[in-house]
Amino acid sequence: MGDPTAPREHISFLVRSDARIDILTRLFESGPATQRELRTELDSSRSTVARSLSALEECGWVERHADRHRLTPVGTLVAEGFLDFVETLRAAEELSPFLEWFPLSEHDLEIDQLEGATITPSTPGDPYKPGRTQTEFMRSTAEFRAFLPSTELEGCKLLHERVTNGDLEAELIVSPEVERTIESESFAPLFREQLQTGRMTLLVSDGPLPFYLGIDDARTIQLGVEDDDGFPRALLETTEPSVAEWASDLYQEYRSAARRKSAAEL
Repeated sequence: MGDPTAPREHISFLVRSDARIDILTRLFESGPATQRELRTELDSSRSTVARSLSALEECGWVERHADRHRLTPVGTLVAEGFLDFVETLRAAEELSPFLEWFPLSEHDLEIDQLEGATITPSTPGDPYKPGRTQTEFMRSTAEFRAFLPSTELEGCKLLHERVTNGDLEAELIVSPEVERTIESESFAPLFREQLQTGRMTLLVSDGPLPFYLGIDDARTIQLGVEDDDGFPRALLETTEPSVAEWASDLYQEYRSAARRKSAAEL
């Protein structure tokens, strides 16, 4: 059985030197190079490149043929794995405002499926930016399906305007808590009129909804997360097909268990 500390020692060896990382990356991405080429391309001194190459050769990751240096098969694996790890860390950092509040482990999603997504975080200077982005999403589509774990009046007014004007067909799954809000004096007339057009379907889940989920007519997906006090923290938007498939399946799962609410109930 191999030494379990060896991989950590190798990682430590690599990350202690930017030059080692740069050389390994250059040889992985562009192939063999002379020491002069490495000095020029990496803008490093003769001694830094020579010392780094010697260390990488001693580790068995780089070998020399004539005057050119190239990765060994092991070095290729190390470089590929390291760069994949760096990319995962970069994605995690970009996604962190969203992942902090999204229950990723409870859903069949991987971080790499969320790479490239647009994240709109709530900030002290603009705490309602996720909500405005969500509103623009509703404004720009002709079909809209959503989980609504919470709601607010301005967004409901926009929804009412677009549905009653014939610009939007919407289906909403709301939590029991949101159902009570919809039944209140400020909201009920808006939803009653929408339901009467036949272009709005209102469904009530049998329990809390895990997060905001929006799906438009182009299968663009929005996922919105709140903190423990119900305050919006971040909104993720993506067109990744695998996320769209996951979101559609999840929506159908909740839809099949929800009950329909009619205009007469408002």
